Amino acid sequence: MHQSDAAAAPGTDDPQQLPKRTTPTWDMELLISGATVFGLLQLPAVVDRVMFNMNNGSAVEIGALVIALWVYVKFALLTLIATFIAHLALRGHWVALVGLNSVYPEGIRWDKLRRMGPYYTDTSRERCGDMSELIERADNLASRVFGVGFGMAALMLMPIVIVGLGTGLVWGYLALGGPGGDATLYVLMGGFLLMYLPFAVLVAWDRRRGKRASEGTREQRWLRRGFRFYAALGFSRSSNPLLLLFGSNEGGRLTGWLVGITMALMMAVVSYQAFAARVGWGFGDYPGLPDDRAMSSNTLLPMHYASQRGDAVILVPPPFIPDPVVRGPYLRVFIPYLPSRHTLAMQRRCPEALAQDDPQGDRVRLACLSAILDLRIDGQPVAVPLDAAEDPQTGQRGLLAMIPVSALAAGRHELTVMPPTGKERAPVDADTRPYRIPFWR
Repeated sequence: MHQSDAAAAPGTDDPQQLPKRTTPTWDMELLISGATVFGLLQLPAVVDRVMFNMNNGSAVEIGALVIALWVYVKFALLTLIATFIAHLALRGHWVALVGLNSVYPEGIRWDKLRRMGPYYTDTSRERCGDMSELIERADNLASRVFGVGFGMAALMLMPIVIVGLGTGLVWGYLALGGPGGDATLYVLMGGFLLMYLPFAVLVAWDRRRGKRASEGTREQRWLRRGFRFYAALGFSRSSNPLLLLFGSNEGGRLTGWLVGITMALMMAVVSYQAFAARVGWGFGDYPGLPDDRAMSSNTLLPMHYASQRGDAVILVPPPFIPDPVVRGPYLRVFIPYLPSRHTLAMQRRCPEALAQDDPQGDRVRLACLSAILDLRIDGQPVAVPLDAAEDPQTGQRGLLAMIPVSALAAGRHELTVMPPTGKERAPVDADTRPYRIPFWR
């Protein structure tokens, strides 16, 4: 729809037909939103499962990039879902206006609204306008939301590609025997900066001297070649024509505010999912109850029990037991192995165990992990061997401890498991508090 169409005389549309200035793609918009939104609603859980499993089974170098990739993909998905839901609601409002206008072709009969005073009526009439104008505004709003939402989701396409390529490069480097470590990420970030800084210089140069660069000069040729090179890599405003079209007509300030607010909201949702369970974020006010964050005392958290935790994958999966009530002579404890944490802890505490490649090396490494995890029941150390295992529900590899509990008295007991910090045993503080898992015999 064009802005100039708004100047057309109102009341010329046939109420029994769609308005002449109706967006020509309204039916395709409805089809895409209606057919896609229900499928998209299933994707966030799939993305969480895939990305979290990759993070929980990868070295620290890969894990850091996977989390960044998860944030970008989740941002794009949530933006598309919100766009389609909002568009369906707005298109529904537009359809309702068109339909009701065909039933009542005379429009709003302000003279029949006798309970309204004259000034209230005049103000309402001014804001509402003619029915054809009202229908057109609703039509335009739905199309704007549809297009701008797509454009905002497309903003994440380039970061997804860059981080995805970076993840592949680091994975290949480590697979070929590279030493890894933080230096790998620093080199990758340095390579990206070396690629981006010339583009930033080109943009600043173009804004400062572009209008004065004469045609055919070396300066003009360098500017054109530089921008064409980066445009081929995706560094161009033309890579997102939806936001470019909206911003050029509605103003850059409005576009900037919309993009900023949308990013803040979506990042808040993603951050809540990533950290809520660990730091105890939640809704409600329960001052009389203990904290519900990880490692809190006197709290039964569903994530510590296989019978309660559901099938959702957690960013940092904690140890868990089958159920709060133990049935049988053994307590089965599964501790997920997180390479980015457990391997680092072993490198600092028992590096010789990682280097040992003889037949006894497996038991030596498991013994090292047992010392790091420091399993205890009611404060007393538990001396049981660990074995490698896999969670059949999520596919997460980890450690299994079968603790004999037949000698425990009936009643409440507490299992504690130390998180891997990569440090030697130190006084208990905020960083070294154990996981606490209450259970009953």
